[in-house]
Amino acid sequence: MNIEKLAKRLREFTLDEIEMIAETDVETELEQLLNKGKIAFEQGRYKYVEKVETIDYAIFSAEALNDAPLNFETAVKFFLEKYAKTACTKRTYETYESIFRINILPFFRGKIVQEITMDDIKAFYASCKTRNLGHRRLKNTLTQLNQLLKYCKSQGLVSKCCSFQVKRLNVKNEFSMNRIIFED
Repeated sequence: MNIEKLAKRLREFTLDEIEMIAETDVETELEQLLNKGKIAFEQGRYKYVEKVETIDYAIFSAEALNDAPLNFETAVKFFLEKYAKTACTKRTYETYESIFRINILPFFRGKIVQEITMDDIKAFYASCKTRNLGHRRLKNTLTQLNQLLKYCKSQGLVSKCCSFQVKRLNVKNEFSMNRIIFED
């Protein structure tokens, strides 16, 4: 007979009561349950101790962040390990790692994520253009940089960072003087 289940059902009992129900000597099993903390002995009676799982919560807010300076290389390592390795396929992870290693890290090495500005992004874009990156690689590089910055903010690593959009210009959304309508 399972003495633990019996103790759980009875909730409170004496040694004689449980031996009478179990029809066997249960002293050694009760001692094991006492050692495990599943029952307690109080005032001459055994009592079953029900384990209640407690869930603790913590509340975090952007204002409460310890906005310590985050090194760009550290942010990239964190992004690759915590996000790309777990959420992406092996091929995508390799592509991300390659884009960071070859295109992004050489430009942003030594920078602090919170200190990256739109001027830095524009200078990075100009740098990529002078290196003659293909259109697709250029778009993927800028998108990857933006994804890293947004990830750092969403994970609470930084409270503020530069945010930008990557859009392809084509004839439909390109701005020019002939697209302005003047009234007579």
